[in-house]
Amino acid sequence: MFTTLRSLIARKIFHIAFVLLLAVPFFTNISIYIYIAILTFFSGFIYSIQVRNPSMWKEIRQNFFKTIEDVFTRLEALLPVERLELRAQYQKVLKQLEELIDTVERDYERRHGYLGVLMGAVGFTVALIIFGPAHLPASIVSMAVYDAVSAIAGATIGGRKILGKATVSGTAAGSVLNIATLTLVGYTIEGAILITLFVVIADVLTPEDNLTIPPAAAAGSYLSLLL
Repeated sequence: MFTTLRSLIARKIFHIAFVLLLAVPFFTNISIYIYIAILTFFSGFIYSIQVRNPSMWKEIRQNFFKTIEDVFTRLEALLPVERLELRAQYQKVLKQLEELIDTVERDYERRHGYLGVLMGAVGFTVALIIFGPAHLPASIVSMAVYDAVSAIAGATIGGRKILGKATVSGTAAGSVLNIATLTLVGYTIEGAILITLFVVIADVLTPEDNLTIPPAAAAGSYLSLLL
């Protein structure tokens, strides 16, 4: 149970980091359309390698760790410290990084690639194109808060499931914190509730919530302004 929860928390930390990357254009002069298009292209490119050429992806991962090790080796020659001690430290870091990646990856991701990352990028692209940049903050908040909190709370508390998927406890916890966060970033309480309702429906009724939560949240944001 602890190992599973630890893996879930680590995965959700990466999930939140990826979602927060999508907020960068709101604090810079970067075009949000170009930025999300690049992220989506990059996600699709990585996924295509994983699916069509797994051996190439394995080689890329090996080269990534080898590059990090080469960097540490060069530092070893420059820093005036005990080399054996430094070598032990960076080997420990490399091992922990590999273990972290293994912990975060789910079984189907090891076999079939990072589908969740690609679907998340596509979901945000759909939300942006249909509803525009003004409604994307609802998608960002909902993916970072509701998705992470509902999954962790559901795994921790457990209990009855809704349609065999999301737990009642996880959905309730995610909904409360999502509504609270949306109101903190400027939405009315009514708008936050409507957005969260759309998000819950997307989470419960669809097989890939990374794909459906972003447009569902943006739709709720759009509709809340109309009402």
